[in-house]
Parts: sequence; structure tokens; C-alpha cells
Amino acid sequence: MNIEKRALLDHAQRCRRVAEDLTHREAARRLCAMADAYEARAARLDDEDRSSTLLHYFRRDLAGPSDRQE
Repeated sequence: MNIEKRALLDHAQRCRRVAEDLTHREAARRLCAMADAYEARAARLDDEDRSSTLLHYFRRDLAGPSDRQE
């Protein structure tokens, strides 16, 4: 897991932990929404990593034998 994704997930966990301890419902709701946003960003990082990996392999497969650098 990369550093950025781990940091986003850690922030989400902290937001949820603090929200559980709050008695102010609106503040707790906002913290949970922030946690959701952090988790969504972390998930997008996974999607971007997969897309760039697939693109790399796709380009490599399209290259002719003389174009490949191995």
C-alpha cells in the first residue's frame, strides 16, 4: 500500500473515531462525511494505479519487437 493511500485511510479512521466520541450530531455527521471522502480518494488511487499498470502493459504489447526495451 502506498504512503498516500495509507495516510488517507488513517485520516478517515481518525475522523470516524472522533465522530463516535462527539455528542454534537452535526459535527459527527460532518466528520463521517470527511471520512467517506478520504476513503473514496484512497479507492481512486487504487483505480489509477490499476489503470496505469494496464496501460503500460497494453502499450508494451502493441510495440513491435524492435520497439521494446527489455
